[in-house]
Formats: sequence, C-alpha cells, structure tokens
Amino acid sequence: MVNSTPINATDLNYQKQITVAATAKTIFKALTEDIHLWWSKTSASSQNEGGQFTVHFENGHWWTFKILEFRPDHEIIWKCIDGEPDFNKEWIGHVLHWLIKETESKTTIQFHQVGLTPQIECYDICSTTWDMFITERLKDHLEKSTI
Repeated sequence: MVNSTPINATDLNYQKQITVAATAKTIFKALTEDIHLWWSKTSASSQNEGGQFTVHFENGHWWTFKILEFRPDHEIIWKCIDGEPDFNKEWIGHVLHWLIKETESKTTIQFHQVGLTPQIECYDICSTTWDMFITERLKDHLEKSTI
C-alpha cells in the first residue's frame, strides 16, 4: 500500500474527501470502468493491478497512469507515468490514491494526489479542476447512478 493514512490537514499534497449516497461497488466501478462518465475519455485501458490507461481531454492534454493497487470496492492507486509534455509534465511521477470507506448509509471517498503541491506551477488550476471533478461531476454521477 502506498498511503492508506487518513487525510491530514498538514499534508501539502492535494486532498479531497466527499461522502456520497452510493455503494463502494458503484464508486469502484466509477473509478475504473466509468472514468469517461465523470472525468474524461480513456483509451488503452487495462483495469487491473499493473494495468495502464490514458485519459484524454478535449484541449489535447492527456495523462497515462499505471495502476499500482487494485483492491475492488476499497482502494485504487494510480501513478502518472506519461503526459502531454508542454502542460502535464509536472504530473509525471505523481501518485493518485483513492480510498473508499462504506458505512451503513453513506460512503466516503478520500482522494490524495502525492506530488500536486502549491509549489508546482499547475497547482491552482489542477486543484480547482479536481475540486470540480470530484465534488460535482463524480458525486453527481455516483448519486444519479444509484437512483
């Protein structure tokens, strides 16, 4: 496991936590098979530990991730291994950690991007964009999927 510790307010890496009315199984599916429904289109997808996938955006930006951990309905960890060089080279080497914790009525998703800190150039735009993707698009997708 790369980092299963709870979100820590003193950690400068980007973190976001949301609670949704969805099952852990639905969330895990959204973070693997359904990325295109809330983040952006994907290609070269192999959704298992050691697999890779690439996320493509309309503006031409893209990232390729290797899956380091794949624990269905609990945790997934991606490492950025490549990206569109003029914009996304800062992300190469970053580790994106999704932790899913289900209770009786709601499920919490903790997201932590190790490497996305205020010291890097894209922090403001990337953190703001993650806020939108996680708190709006992912949450809306998950809660509408359970209706």
